[in-house]
Amino acid sequence: MILTVEKENTEQGEIAICFDDDGLALLLKKLKFLENNNGHLHLMTPSWGGNELTEVPQGSDNYTLVNSVRLVKLK
Repeated sequence: MILTVEKENTEQGEIAICFDDDGLALLLKKLKFLENNNGHLHLMTPSWGGNELTEVPQGSDNYTLVNSVRLVKLK
């Protein structure tokens, strides 16, 4: 499974979300959960205590891996 979040090392700091089919399925599952529930979820790499995000960067050397993402459903 591949699901990474990476931030471009520029002032604008584009965010890239990279995934394969399994990573997309996981992301959709998490978003579907939030669609039906209030609150938030954390996606983290193994080195940050999670298992949702992978730690192998998919972008160029101009991007930095993001280790933690919080998905928040606003009321």
